Amino acid sequence: MRFPMKRLALYICLFFLTLSAWAVNTADLVTNPVGLNVLQKKCIRLGTSEVLPIQFETACIVLKQQDLLPAVQEEFARSISEDGTVDFPVFETDPGTYYYINENGKRTDIVELYRKQTDEHSFNFIVMASGKRFFGRYDVIIHLQVVDAGPAGIIYSVKVHAYPHNWLTRTSHKIGLTRGFFKKKMQLISWVAREIATGLCEQEEKRHQLTGGSSSTSTSAPPSPGGTGPSISKK
Repeated sequence: MRFPMKRLALYICLFFLTLSAWAVNTADLVTNPVGLNVLQKKCIRLGTSEVLPIQFETACIVLKQQDLLPAVQEEFARSISEDGTVDFPVFETDPGTYYYINENGKRTDIVELYRKQTDEHSFNFIVMASGKRFFGRYDVIIHLQVVDAGPAGIIYSVKVHAYPHNWLTRTSHKIGLTRGFFKKKMQLISWVAREIATGLCEQEEKRHQLTGGSSSTSTSAPPSPGGTGPSISKK
């Protein structure tokens, strides 16, 4: 079946017009001084965007829920994990503060910097992760943005601001390896977040239909969306 070219052109125009109209600078939303300090440095900056057939209102309901972390981990185990488990679970230590330990025993600390509907057309979710890998210690700020694209659904984008602490890593040939590391991580994070968000939004839509319009943030599990993505690295 051929996709109507007029509609395709309309969606492409809508994508770029909406993205340019509602794009927001990550630093404009962050008030955490440590996060702002990272953003002001010469970071490795990467980004990706796509249109998803999800209602903006549904996406906001899912992202606003207080029990988002357990909902995300349940959906990961249901729709992404090969054996129905979370390889390295994320633990909450304080509200908005988390950590996980990977299979190599390396800890990553995560701080939620911003999570709210910024205006009637956009929702922004920003976190900062800090840890240590083969190139030394690093800080990375991940900015997920959802923008209402009307009948097309939402524009879903991920921006990464990564700062390796080691000055040799930032100034030598190793920057290529480090950039490649963060690029792969961004692609993985983008895919995982997209699959989880799609699954959670589908659940929310089905609850909405079953209850005749009232929304819930519980996490019952209807069939998950299919699809394949990049291999999941445990580093």
